[in-house]
Amino acid sequence: MQYAIARTLGAGALMLALGAVAAADIPAANWCRVLPSGGGTCRALAVRVPKATLRLAVADTEARRERGLMDVKVVPHAEGMLFAFADGDAVRGFWMKDTITPLDMVWVRSDGRVTFVAQNVPATRPGTPDSRVARREASGEYVIELRAGEAERVGITSGLHLAIPAIPAE
Repeated sequence: MQYAIARTLGAGALMLALGAVAAADIPAANWCRVLPSGGGTCRALAVRVPKATLRLAVADTEARRERGLMDVKVVPHAEGMLFAFADGDAVRGFWMKDTITPLDMVWVRSDGRVTFVAQNVPATRPGTPDSRVARREASGEYVIELRAGEAERVGITSGLHLAIPAIPAE
């Protein structure tokens, strides 16, 4: 079925039909205005969810994943960061080291299924001892970070299927 759709619509239209939009399809000026890119060119992705289209900066290298949303004061509505990993579905531990705004964290398997939503994970002030930094973990190939309360606002729940194209990661 997908092959027939791809032949009829073409690759770009197929991504739209499946709910994901390549960054190349969106004007670059609209991406990564506030969120850090971890150095270099910011890769971005649009992902449709029940009540919005999320604009996500892609953290696909160790440096970008390590930096994450540290020191970001405000994460705009319907924006965030998608962390991509090269080793497929695995238990991923995330923590809020120097993350100064509360976040929602969404773990997504390689097949697009949301496995866990950690809501309103508390912010951490710089200098907080590591033992007191908020941590969450679940299984997935991707983790999406959004401003606190955003997952519920846009309709993301465990079990939801998201159309995330394969993202090469280092």
